[in-house]
Amino acid sequence: MGGSCAVCQAQATQCCSGCHSVFYCNRDHQKQHWKVHKTQCTPYKLSISTQLGYYMVATRDIKQGEIIIKEEPIAIGPKVVSLPICLGCSRRIRVCEDKEVYYCSGCSWPLCGPQCETHPVHVPECNLMKERGFRATIKLQGEGKKEAAYCSITPLRCLLLKKRDPSKYERLLKLQSHLEERKDTTLYNIFKNNIVGFLRDGLAMTEFSEETILRVTAILDTNSFEIRHSEGDVKIRGLYPKAAMLSHDCKPNTKHVFKGSKHVLELVSTVPIRKGDIISTTYTQTLWGTLARRAHLKQSKCFDCTCARCSDPTEFETYLGSINCSQCRKSATRSESKILSTDPLDPAAPWKCDVCSHTIPGRQMSWGNDAIRQEITLLDKSKPENLEGFLEKYKDALHQKNWHMLEVKYALSQMYGNIPGYLLSELSSRQLERKINLCTELLEIADVLDPGASRIRGLLLYDLQAAMVVQAKRDLAEDKVTKSAAQDIMVESMTLLQQAAEILKTEADMAQLLEEKLVNLSKELECDM
Repeated sequence: MGGSCAVCQAQATQCCSGCHSVFYCNRDHQKQHWKVHKTQCTPYKLSISTQLGYYMVATRDIKQGEIIIKEEPIAIGPKVVSLPICLGCSRRIRVCEDKEVYYCSGCSWPLCGPQCETHPVHVPECNLMKERGFRATIKLQGEGKKEAAYCSITPLRCLLLKKRDPSKYERLLKLQSHLEERKDTTLYNIFKNNIVGFLRDGLAMTEFSEETILRVTAILDTNSFEIRHSEGDVKIRGLYPKAAMLSHDCKPNTKHVFKGSKHVLELVSTVPIRKGDIISTTYTQTLWGTLARRAHLKQSKCFDCTCARCSDPTEFETYLGSINCSQCRKSATRSESKILSTDPLDPAAPWKCDVCSHTIPGRQMSWGNDAIRQEITLLDKSKPENLEGFLEKYKDALHQKNWHMLEVKYALSQMYGNIPGYLLSELSSRQLERKINLCTELLEIADVLDPGASRIRGLLLYDLQAAMVVQAKRDLAEDKVTKSAAQDIMVESMTLLQQAAEILKTEADMAQLLEEKLVNLSKELECDM
């Protein structure tokens, strides 16, 4: 394998170890060329197809855990409907009786305090509002109430790039919008009144046509990444042009994390990626069934997913979207049968039992899923008992790996051990064992659908080991296990914690906690229990 030296064009065999696509005849020429090449050195190349549009292909083998992309957003801001957030630092604004909300002296939008009036993210929009004589009338009311008024802020920030940073604005406009598919939807008719009305009438931004404003809004909807703020439960959105080129797959080979106050996106491989493989991410939820994932992707990203998981009626033999057959359930010899879609890529296709001839229309399956999702949404989630009641209610109709059951089980795995009244030390032996079983069951699913160094696996491993440690100590104190057996469990827990730490080391909100846990558990293992 070889090529022409990037400096002198002589025949060369030494290639760049970063991208494997540029060659040099000697080390000096490689060093000389680095100033030019470092901005282009990537382990991927962009390709395009009629089916996928733009997508990334690995130009070399990529190891698990390797950072593929580091990218700052060209725009960040609130989601379409947002909890009250500061337009400077993006932190959650708490509405409390004993503390008044601070409003910007320049534009009257809620902020953390006077220090955020000069935040570089907020200054351009604030100056424009002052210049156009606009003052916001938003008055925050109750805690946890989402505000639709935030829907115009991120599109405004994108439009302001036209003068502030024309090159970023041009990069933004090159992104796919799918505006034609969105134009006549209920949501975009609302946007015509709210976003277009606010920008063109409220702020007199008549230099931008209705079409341009809606196009920018659609670009954000199609390409934005959701960002979890490091200091709370607020989620904002960011636009990353490089990362926007990623292909979607319901079994992705990467994850993305966000670092620092600038919200730098790091794309990390979760499994080894071979040269020539498509580099993919997911724009939906791993624990959803195919009907729900494809409907979400169609509505939010305007495409029909045809990935291997969506094309497989069994979803890689996890059967997340299927239900138990009511006819076979009456027979003890056929109790394990399941209703599967006859064509997973057609939401209207009938669903049929894999054992008997019982069939359910596709529309009926969709209605059933919607009804159960609504029931889960309305569940009182303050106590695990309510979620356990749901699992008991549907244990016959929905098999244990059905996605509705898994969603509730995942919520339970997070509740047990993490909420007041149900902290690990407060759990009964039965509840502690329940948490361990839930984490183990969910890990089996994650190993298939989101394998390797995925966030869901890291969090489940962390929760599992913590519960195992408490159970081992409790069982030893109650003489249920020997000291040697308890020590073995602690060693196994250390292995799980090390795996979790390796996976979650890229997560800003987990890295320090995991390091402390590793140190503490190591000390315990060094001492006699």
